[in-house]
Amino acid sequence: MAPQRHSSSRTPRRLWRWLGAVSVAAFVIAAAALAWDGYRLLRAKDELATHAAAAQSAIGERDATTLVAEAAALESAARTFAAATDGPQWWLAAHLPWVGDQAVPLQRAGAAVDEVAEGALSPLASLGDLSALEAPEFVDGRIDPYLLEPYRATLSDAAEVLADQVHNLETTDLEGTVSAVRDPFLDLADQLATVSELVNGAHVAAEVLPTMLGGEDVRTYLVMVQNNAEPRTTGGIPGAVLEVTVDDGVVSLERYATANSMIDRTEPVTLTEDELRIFGRRMAVYPQNVNFTPEYPRSAQLMSEFWAAEYGEVADGILSIDPVALGYMLVGAPATEVGPFSITGDNLAEIMLRDSYLEYPEPRDQDAFFVRASAELFGRLVGGQARAVSGIERAIDEARFMAWSADSAEQALLASTAVGGAFLEGGSALGVFVNDGSGAKIGYYVDVHTDVVDHLCTDGSLAGQTVTVTLAHTFAGDVDGLPDYVATGAANYPDGEFHANVRLFPATGMGVTSLERDGEPSGINPETLGGRSIASARVALLPGESTGLVFEVAANVSGLRELDLVVTPGPKPNVYSTRSDDLLDGC
Repeated sequence: MAPQRHSSSRTPRRLWRWLGAVSVAAFVIAAAALAWDGYRLLRAKDELATHAAAAQSAIGERDATTLVAEAAALESAARTFAAATDGPQWWLAAHLPWVGDQAVPLQRAGAAVDEVAEGALSPLASLGDLSALEAPEFVDGRIDPYLLEPYRATLSDAAEVLADQVHNLETTDLEGTVSAVRDPFLDLADQLATVSELVNGAHVAAEVLPTMLGGEDVRTYLVMVQNNAEPRTTGGIPGAVLEVTVDDGVVSLERYATANSMIDRTEPVTLTEDELRIFGRRMAVYPQNVNFTPEYPRSAQLMSEFWAAEYGEVADGILSIDPVALGYMLVGAPATEVGPFSITGDNLAEIMLRDSYLEYPEPRDQDAFFVRASAELFGRLVGGQARAVSGIERAIDEARFMAWSADSAEQALLASTAVGGAFLEGGSALGVFVNDGSGAKIGYYVDVHTDVVDHLCTDGSLAGQTVTVTLAHTFAGDVDGLPDYVATGAANYPDGEFHANVRLFPATGMGVTSLERDGEPSGINPETLGGRSIASARVALLPGESTGLVFEVAANVSGLRELDLVVTPGPKPNVYSTRSDDLLDGC
């Protein structure tokens, strides 16, 4: 009996040894396969990055010929890359500690590029003409409402594919991922996000242009021309309001008015509790103040209500533009003679926001000039007397051109694009905004520079931000030589003194922890608007003075990536913002 007991005890040990040997062999084979795949990935990675960047550049430059070649090359590189991240060894790797932190991002990157190349870039390249990605322009005074119809289905499919893959990359956990994998992964995510935003804008245009351009019924719109010499969150006070109709793509100017003429002390608009608490009743009385809020759709709704109260008519939508944007769009157009000025795209902003004030010491005269010039220049634009495409795109990038529709379906599409101006709803952007507090026009001479330093964890996520806002009053002349309404304003502060509220909206998931003004601690005056937190500071500057506000912002949640920055567009065509990264040791 003893030998039998001895034999049965050896069998399990042999079995476990055999299983152990098989497991070790399998692991060695998997490791060897991963090593070989790693070698293939190293060779494919650079090729993938090169073609991805070239495809993005081709789309940005609307170069269909190059995109055809780069889309094919990218698709080939993507398949090679994806094949090198597929197989049982990768399933095993994805479930191992630390190794999975490297394997999963590689797998997702390969799959994303493969999907984008096949489902978005190749179909776009097959169009043979990337003009569909450009802002439509007037031809003989008309924009064809159905200009993008041949591209509509392709744009819709490409936009969906890109949005899905951008989401997949944005939601990939990079904690524990080494920089050699993380950095190119984040570069790829940024490239796809840029292309996705561009293609989605074209997709939305293809969907809304037939109705918004009066292809089915005549539409009536208001155009708010913001006056950046008196800053408001989205640029400046709506100094002029133009009423236009659009019939089958032909725009006609019907009438125009100053916002000042629609002041209504019966408060024809209804404000939210947040708006009343933060901005007071001025938004309900003065159309000039509808854009105290950073949410352009809300400003547009309020302006529509003011117009309806004054004229008894409800607009189908509201557009917003400023003199700087008009200048961008009218570059190359013949000079327009308005009053004593010969206005071109190059000098438009400084004439409307500076020189006209010196020419017209009476505010009513300047208001009349601003409205008349806005109407005539806008007429040049819609008359097709300038190639406005590049100007429109630059204006959209700088948040100087926005659109809102009273139609809920159209508005839902517009809100997904930069032109929709929906700031509060998204929550994924840092906002730095300036609201004039004096009622003067001295704001033209105040330069506002915003510098953001992103404090990054080792996984590339945001731990916090340092936001420095510097305001400099650059007026160097004789304040006594300025008209009273420019130098003093409604609040009757000392001549030339600029007053403003500077408000910082941290992105959702972040909060302001401290504020220093010129090196000294200062209160942040916390508030909330539409669920978004706010830190604010009141600034007063005499000519020649400057001040620096330093906001420290900390992340309250993990996994936040680089956020968009939205600032108040200034009165000059310079973009006063800079950004940099600071890599932390931990977190």
